[in-house]
Amino acid sequence: MLRKKNKKIKPSSIGVYVGLDFVGDGLIKLPFIRSLKQVFPYAKITWIAGTHKSEFKRTLSPLVKGLIDEVIEECNIGFIGVSEAKVSQRLNDLKNLVRPPLRGRKFDLLIDTQTHFLTTILVKTIKHNSFLSGCANFLLSDLKPISSFKRELNLSQRLVQLSEIALGKKINVPPPPLPLEKKYRNLAKLALPKNKNYIGFAPGAGDVSKCWKLSNFINVAKYFSEKKRIPVFFLGPKEEKWLKIIKKHAPKSVFPEWGEFRKKNIAGPAFVIALSERIRCALANDSGTAHMIDAGGAPIVKVFGRSLPGKYTGLTPGSLTIDSRTFGSTDINQITPKYVIKKIEKFFK
Repeated sequence: MLRKKNKKIKPSSIGVYVGLDFVGDGLIKLPFIRSLKQVFPYAKITWIAGTHKSEFKRTLSPLVKGLIDEVIEECNIGFIGVSEAKVSQRLNDLKNLVRPPLRGRKFDLLIDTQTHFLTTILVKTIKHNSFLSGCANFLLSDLKPISSFKRELNLSQRLVQLSEIALGKKINVPPPPLPLEKKYRNLAKLALPKNKNYIGFAPGAGDVSKCWKLSNFINVAKYFSEKKRIPVFFLGPKEEKWLKIIKKHAPKSVFPEWGEFRKKNIAGPAFVIALSERIRCALANDSGTAHMIDAGGAPIVKVFGRSLPGKYTGLTPGSLTIDSRTFGSTDINQITPKYVIKKIEKFFK
């Protein structure tokens, strides 16, 4: 038993509220989406991005085919961040208290994935039969966990717990592979034909303060090249300038998102995930690409500096984090390549 008053619910329609989904946010939510479909396979799932856009309607849409039935964006439900919102926007938000949002549309089960109290009050104005929200220790939720319930630190696992509470018991989320179109895996096989002899490297990050120095990644790649392993660098458009540098200092590296395998219609997160299914392990900063590699089922070694690792640890078995605090500092570059190499070597024993 995981839920108080463990009466089974069988929703035919489920509304899932989020504020927004950038690529990284969406990838963190993937295990939750899969778990929700596993628990309620016949329910229509509507994804509600209350204040902004959702990448599940764009770059991440190939990953949720058959899982999410509908994505609604910017529907003016919830409070935008304090620093962003004008007074007029705040007043507009409050209209939901007197006028049902989504034109009065109703869901059998409404799940609130965020925990901002005022936003949860507004989310709850969406018509529903059952409401599930972890906000304020489930204070506003119709479905509540048992008293001994403990929240997971990892954000992906914490969201999966919402599916478990809805069901009333623990579940096992199906591991990768994800349901991808064949074109992604076919191109990945051409790009990386020698399955599992590869090590992935993701040296970029949206927040550059989270980046371990490129020279550190190159030093690790050079070491494993000498051990007859093949470095695979995942570089986005903003990292194109690093191509020449890496090719010069680690010439045996491959770049499957660039050169002959670069195709407009086979790109983005789905292609990175397909590539990640073909590598032994990976090294990355805390980044969106790291979440893609994790979604592909490759064990990942993440390096952390200022940010704390617990919430963002990879879910793939064998994944681990390296915290610069081990070296007595929040400076990520205090982590040494030698230390990282020892951690990665364990994947080849």
